[in-house]
Amino acid sequence: MLYYVQMKWNHEGRITLDELWEIEAKETLHAQDTVDSGFCVGIWKVAAQKRVIAIIDADTPDELDRTALGRLPMREYLEFEHVWPLRDYMSFAEDVNVGYKV
Repeated sequence: MLYYVQMKWNHEGRITLDELWEIEAKETLHAQDTVDSGFCVGIWKVAAQKRVIAIIDADTPDELDRTALGRLPMREYLEFEHVWPLRDYMSFAEDVNVGYKV
């Protein structure tokens, strides 16, 4: 299942900017691994903001939770603002066209 995930950095007063960059460097390696494996369909840094957006392809919400809370190097400094499951639009269109009668 695909998920839209929007996160912002929450580090002010907790770690220095130099420490943030050290952890973020580890995060970049993790991000590349997840893109290479197909778990992360795409990931974007929002320009001029401390915000990252990703499309995640997780088999279950449990797998997404394990990654967000346990595997991300930045997990202690990321605030998950939005996590939305995404439905394929054409599947939705099919339901609309049959009046949601299956």
